[in-house]
Amino acid sequence: MDSTATTPASSPPEAAQARSALREVGDRVQERFRENRRILSFADYMEKLVADPRLYLRSAPEYIADTFDYFGKREVPGIGGPVERFNLFDAPFDQGRGRVHGQEKVQRALYRHVRTFVEKGRADKLILLHGPNGSAKTSIVDLIVRALEFYSATPEGVLYTHNWLFTDTMGRRSLGFDSAPSSEPDTFAYLDAEEITCRFPCELRDHPFWLIPREYRREILESAFQRLGGPPRLTAHALEGELCQKCREIHDHLLAAYQGDWRKVVRHVQVERVYVSRRYRVGAVTIEPQRNVDAAVREVNVERHHYIPPILANANLMEPGGDLVDANLGICEYSDLLKRPMESYKYLLTTSERNTITLGNFIAYLNQVMIATSNEKHLTAFKQTPDFSSFKGRIELVPTPYLLEISKEERIYAGHLRSIAGAKHVAPHTARVIALWAVLTRLRRPRESSFPPAAAPIVARLTPIQKARLYDECEAPSDLSGPERRELQAAIGLIRAEYDDEEDKFEELVGPAYEGRRGASPREMMATMAQAAHDARYHCLHPIAALAALRELCRETSNYDFLRLEPDHGYHDVGLFFEAVEEDYQGRVVDEVNDAAGLVEEQEYDRLFRDYFLHVKAFDAREKVRNPTTHELEPPNEELMHTVEEVVQIKDKPDPFRRNLITRIGAFSLDHKGERIDYHFLFPDIFKALKDDYFKRRDRYIRQIQENILKHGTDEFAHLAAGDQTTVRRALARLKVKYGYCDHCVKDVLIFVLRRDRAPSRA
Repeated sequence: MDSTATTPASSPPEAAQARSALREVGDRVQERFRENRRILSFADYMEKLVADPRLYLRSAPEYIADTFDYFGKREVPGIGGPVERFNLFDAPFDQGRGRVHGQEKVQRALYRHVRTFVEKGRADKLILLHGPNGSAKTSIVDLIVRALEFYSATPEGVLYTHNWLFTDTMGRRSLGFDSAPSSEPDTFAYLDAEEITCRFPCELRDHPFWLIPREYRREILESAFQRLGGPPRLTAHALEGELCQKCREIHDHLLAAYQGDWRKVVRHVQVERVYVSRRYRVGAVTIEPQRNVDAAVREVNVERHHYIPPILANANLMEPGGDLVDANLGICEYSDLLKRPMESYKYLLTTSERNTITLGNFIAYLNQVMIATSNEKHLTAFKQTPDFSSFKGRIELVPTPYLLEISKEERIYAGHLRSIAGAKHVAPHTARVIALWAVLTRLRRPRESSFPPAAAPIVARLTPIQKARLYDECEAPSDLSGPERRELQAAIGLIRAEYDDEEDKFEELVGPAYEGRRGASPREMMATMAQAAHDARYHCLHPIAALAALRELCRETSNYDFLRLEPDHGYHDVGLFFEAVEEDYQGRVVDEVNDAAGLVEEQEYDRLFRDYFLHVKAFDAREKVRNPTTHELEPPNEELMHTVEEVVQIKDKPDPFRRNLITRIGAFSLDHKGERIDYHFLFPDIFKALKDDYFKRRDRYIRQIQENILKHGTDEFAHLAAGDQTTVRRALARLKVKYGYCDHCVKDVLIFVLRRDRAPSRA
């Protein structure tokens, strides 16, 4: 072989670069190890503990609650007003990956239960998230676990456990069986690896503080809190906690060998920092429904420990293991708990209440929070069994319904449509159309008998699309009078809670019937959108393709229970939902096309909107208004006010209608002192009526513009007047740049809009 063809495995410069990189990585890892204080002696650990006792003595519920608090919370829009949302569920620790949209009520319930456990001193119940398929139950638990993993790596989230170390490099006397020579170290915690003969970890990750006898703990903690200047926070968890059976066996044998010299016992203790990790089963374990064995125990393998100290040779050392043991100090998640045979989880009756599990001749005392998830159907079936009465007092039920707010549901799909579409372009409003249709399938008809007399007839008239908009934007129907609008908005909380404790019979099975219990699942919507993306009839993934795919889904009544619900005055009627969604979508598209074509002379109807309130305020105060042309002061223009009120189609007489507007303006000013009055926010219905009236009067011209846009790229376009061609080119450019359309979807959308305009009037 030609020697010139031989290439050395590594040239000298490359070898030097590799060695330099390895040194740098090694230095950084070692530096981080020291900074994080991964290994401590017992004395060093106690020094840290007395400096901040609470930080180092938290129970699992307290640690989880602190994780929630670490990421903070904020107010977000909710049904009927602002609600608190925990930032943890936005996944700030992972750039938002896998965030949960909505479900603020579930978040608050979880936090409340965990806080209750903190007050009790232990988690004595299992938290069960239950709801329909795809309502984010598993995602919620997943985010809590990921937050714990992140928090445990921060200074505020520090966790420590301990190991027992033995060495014979200093002679048998150093093992602690006779009086040790004065040259022995105060601790074996920092021995080099080759000096360690034997190491016993604590599988249950007990607090090292529990090595201190119980009778001395209170004094130590009171002294520490007194030095810090705050009230002593002495929890039963810290004061009464005990070492696990194995650690107690080692401790007692060493104490006897050292003839009661406890300081020599803790010399064998190495304190080690713990990091929560689901991958490595440290403080976070998920038990799948097909798993049956949740915990086990085994005897220490003597052959594996060739240098077990003679003093421990007769000790009965048992090593606990399994899911519950690995989850200690954190969370144990039972995924789809009720899918498992009942016999496989009956042990939870005592385990969740007493925090113990018996493993042969070993009792494991647990320090963890148990969270389970279940499909609503399985929970309903479980409630019919005789065993449910035994479990009921040991379970905290947290309903997890589908979302009922369009904007929050929309965010779920917006984050996934790009990957679902593949090479196809995703057109504007696709996520909105899917979300609106899905939410409509989940709503229930309000019953007049459920509400106070003043609100009852108003609430009972709500259509599904009106109820969806009320939940999402607090938007009352435009045909309501001012007092009716206020009554409806004041009743939103009652409307949302109407079915919370309801049960009904569906297909011979009685079960929960809360709003959001049934309907289209986000998981099903994603699968349907994947089908729409592969539809060869469309170049883009746009609302028209999405609606076509949803119509196909509606043929599969045997696969989806929400399709088998009996229509109820427009509710549960998927056929009518398509009409409502198409109308909502058409309105949005038309607004965008009009804006892109330069037809939205907003200043025209916006000026009329603002002038109306200027004259109404003057009318109410019996003042005059300055004429912008003559600059003379004149009485309020009755004709202008009448024109607007005719467009709005007010039901009251003009005087009380105007006084009501002034009252609402005054209330806004009181709540927003120093702020400029936002008339668009206060009176969106009046602004919308003026805008719609403006375009209705220009309807023929608007339709002509839309038809001209469709001619672009065809021979007919050349026959348009130069001005019309310019309008079309400008409109197309704005639709692409400002709104995100492409050449294909803009034409599909306009054809859809024009066909709906020409279709016979729908009821």
